[in-house]
Amino acid sequence: QLETEAEALEKATARALLPGAISKPASEAGKAPTASRWKRRLHRHIPVFQWLPLYTTEWGIDDFIAGITLGLTIIPESMACALLAGLPARYGLCSAFIGPLIYLVFGSIDKVIIGPTSLVALVSVQFTVGRPIEFAFLLTFLSGIVQIIMGTLRMGFIFEFISMPVIKAFSSATAILVIESQLKVLLGIKYLVAGLLNSVGLLSSRIHESNMADLTVGVCAIVFLLLLELLDRVANNENRNKILRICCRYLSTSRNTLIVLIAAIVSYIWIQKSGQVPYALSKNALSTLPNFTVPSLEIVTPERSYSFWEVLKELNMGIIVIPIVGILTNISIGKLTPKGLVDTNQELLTVGLCNMFGSCVQAMPSSGAFTRYAISTACGLRTPMANLYLGIIVLLALSYLSPYFNYIPEATLAAILICSIFTLLDFKLPLRLWRDSKRDFATWLLCFCVSVLFGVEVGLFVSIVVTALHLLFLWARPEIRVKIEQLEEMQYIRVTPSNGIYFPAINYLRERVLKACTQADFKI
Repeated sequence: QLETEAEALEKATARALLPGAISKPASEAGKAPTASRWKRRLHRHIPVFQWLPLYTTEWGIDDFIAGITLGLTIIPESMACALLAGLPARYGLCSAFIGPLIYLVFGSIDKVIIGPTSLVALVSVQFTVGRPIEFAFLLTFLSGIVQIIMGTLRMGFIFEFISMPVIKAFSSATAILVIESQLKVLLGIKYLVAGLLNSVGLLSSRIHESNMADLTVGVCAIVFLLLLELLDRVANNENRNKILRICCRYLSTSRNTLIVLIAAIVSYIWIQKSGQVPYALSKNALSTLPNFTVPSLEIVTPERSYSFWEVLKELNMGIIVIPIVGILTNISIGKLTPKGLVDTNQELLTVGLCNMFGSCVQAMPSSGAFTRYAISTACGLRTPMANLYLGIIVLLALSYLSPYFNYIPEATLAAILICSIFTLLDFKLPLRLWRDSKRDFATWLLCFCVSVLFGVEVGLFVSIVVTALHLLFLWARPEIRVKIEQLEEMQYIRVTPSNGIYFPAINYLRERVLKACTQADFKI
């Protein structure tokens, strides 16, 4: 019976990790032909060969609808993320097509859509602010290389040390920092500075420079987005008419595209009549597709030249923090899917390839995003094939619509970012942690406060250290139950550790045993 259960568990795991794959029983594993083992490895590292032979027309229709919807959504989102990272909006679009096309082939999580994210953009700007724009491309390239190395060395187990309270605190802190960083855009104030305290101080000192036109555009965009988001409730109400529900669902999921389209049309008409608009517009749209060139490891600007070692010194911990932050979102999304299983090493390799090749088309660092996961789920996405349609939509937009991106108000993009980031705010979890585990609540609170006050990269580092210390404490001071028991006429002391014994706990265990012996009311 045990052998049968083991075989069933192995088959279930194989189906979960690689849909359609059924592994052989453990007893026959050694007899599997070499070709079969290579086939399983191919399916694991290039998952497209796993699900493509099973592809159906029904899946194709669902993926087409989801891909078009996501493509229209990712265009304004990627432009907003580029502005958050301190880059012209066009570089966000460059990141929005290369990643999905690569993830189509190598991605292992169905509903992950690779592209610019507010989380990665916010962390990136900490390392590139005030530096030439080439630093952003080289940061993307080096981050991809680091992720590929980590995946090749199978270092995905490291991310198991980052607990869910840490990830949630990290995400909530990021949401607050992103919202604060976009206030200056809503007010029409121009500056770029790293750190919450520095940003708040500079914003308060320059609040008199606020532009009411930018604020009006931003507030109107936020109201529009929130109203269309409410249509999602109508779409989920089964008592409503089916056609009405479908219309409301697609109006809700397309709200970012609609507000950008409306704002751009208004700006275009205004410029045609008056010559200029009273609010800031996004500038420097690409006139053609970016060339595919490998980024140089040395940066040369009119002011000075940077050798590769000087670039590494300037980027500092960015080439370590960005790869970690970028993969955390993918892992979190993978745990939310029905399978609930994530091949972290494969995700490291895939996201690393997306970033490495993305840097060759002037892309910023990319990863999955919770907002795109929510849309892909609502649209009924079935497989990574939706990435193909998404990539085509972005390429068409870059080829034919780039000149019109200059008519999009920056305040509108800021409104999109603010409304989308609210999904990361989760203050129900700390209340639950307070009831269930004070220790986990303390970890969440520490990560949240440090991330908000000193930056998300510092908060992540501190949280990992605290989690590691917590594990070391459990090894050094395991919970030990001491109980006096009796077997027939013999009494004895039973000592039961709650977990495995490691050498840091030897003295502690000895003390507990000796203390139990001295307190016993019988001779030992």
